[in-house]
Amino acid sequence: MGQSLSCYNPGRKTSRRPLKNRRQLSAACNFADLLRPGRVDLNRASEEELMTLHGVGRTLARDIVAYRTRIGGFRKVEDLALVTGMGAARMAQMKSEVFVGEPGSAPNLFSLDLLSSTRVDINRASLGQIKGLAGVTEEVAQGILFHRTTQGPFRRAEELGNVKGVDSALLPRLLLQITVGCPRLASTYPDLRSEGLGRPNAASSFHSLREVDMGLPPGWVVPMRPLSQPFSGVHNGRPVLRVASWNLREFSIEKAQNPGVREVICRTLLENGIQLLAVQEVLQEEALEKVCLELEKPSTVGVREWPGDRGTWRYVLMDAPPGQETQEVERVAFLWDCSSGLELLQAVTVETQREGVSGPHSQPLLGSFKMGALEFSLINLHLRPDSPARTGQPAEASLDLLKLEPLKPFLQDLFEKALLTLGHLGLSPDASEFAVLREQQLELLVPADCSTELTGRGGEGEGSLQNIWASHTARDSYTGRWGVIRLGLSNPWIPDGWSWGGIVSTHCPLWVELYMK
Repeated sequence: MGQSLSCYNPGRKTSRRPLKNRRQLSAACNFADLLRPGRVDLNRASEEELMTLHGVGRTLARDIVAYRTRIGGFRKVEDLALVTGMGAARMAQMKSEVFVGEPGSAPNLFSLDLLSSTRVDINRASLGQIKGLAGVTEEVAQGILFHRTTQGPFRRAEELGNVKGVDSALLPRLLLQITVGCPRLASTYPDLRSEGLGRPNAASSFHSLREVDMGLPPGWVVPMRPLSQPFSGVHNGRPVLRVASWNLREFSIEKAQNPGVREVICRTLLENGIQLLAVQEVLQEEALEKVCLELEKPSTVGVREWPGDRGTWRYVLMDAPPGQETQEVERVAFLWDCSSGLELLQAVTVETQREGVSGPHSQPLLGSFKMGALEFSLINLHLRPDSPARTGQPAEASLDLLKLEPLKPFLQDLFEKALLTLGHLGLSPDASEFAVLREQQLELLVPADCSTELTGRGGEGEGSLQNIWASHTARDSYTGRWGVIRLGLSNPWIPDGWSWGGIVSTHCPLWVELYMK
């Protein structure tokens, strides 16, 4: 014990086409063309002539003609920048190959309906489609998508001016390239399934992150969180405390910056009445800070429109080793709502490194808490991942598994106290490595045959690799209710390989309930 800890305090801080050597002149060629040999008149050129320009394919040539028809002809070469898909780099390459003559009578091959179809619906466009708009950088595209997600669909095109990066020069260019369509309705999706409590009825759709076109396969249903009611915090007429554990899997700043990730984490805590969370695989302290800030000052609709109290959240985790402060160092942490009356009494690291004995993947964290008349301690563990036992190798190959023997002195010292040992254990609860827990009369609260894992697509996985063990004193306060949350953990904003609608983690959050008196 004795390694320093960090606590949250809100008061601080394209491929290029080769240039063709010869150009075929159309019947529209006139004397002006001879005065500018080798250059194309943007106001008279056909699609085929435009395709002889550097970097112009069939689609772009068609868009140039469509835009020219709509505006009644180009007035200067720079107007090309307003054509969808042009881009500054391509514009610079072809600027010397074109000129603007008097508007001619080039054939109009497009109807007004077809012209409107060249515009991008800003309420349905994917990130790639928005990035394809002329003058839009990746940062601006991200801002547009983020604004649409957190604030709801655009009602007027002029609302793009509220997006960071869309200034008075860019907005008029965007207005010529977009339309504002009606957003599609979200689908109904049940949020929570709790083992031991049954499955609640599906609620009405909740528009938090609206269903957006992000390149999902046809017919793929995007799960949306229903509008749930806050947990009462009472069972059998007595106040209760819900304690949970969740391996957030490589929880970094980059991951926490994703609004879908933050919404899923915050809504999961709020909807299930979780007041104390043991977190595993925290790579950077700032990731936890973003969760606390999201709960206090929400940026996503799903958290901001939560009907109950969001609380005041704090965290504590072990400091990164000296010299590794700016690196991604995996640690465990506690996250709790102090507005509920829950108080952190002490948090210390548990020294388990011994010569000749394998240590945990992350150093355990011991936290002592008090809420009302209930005082209890938690040991947050993350054992070595991808162990032989987890991958199905024979027991004799399990020479590098964590030995829990170093925890024995702490378990003995806390024998008469309410103690929960919880976290991502990486092994089936009946593994021999947990004999030391049984010797100290700790018992499982979540049945060993209950899966706590998810597949990459959010389906039910195999194995009970996470659990919560309770001392005999803690079991005196146990209500007998526990839950494994499997649904509501995905979000259309979270990447899933080359698609969207991924999950926060392949590990489910699980909770148990204690009487406070």
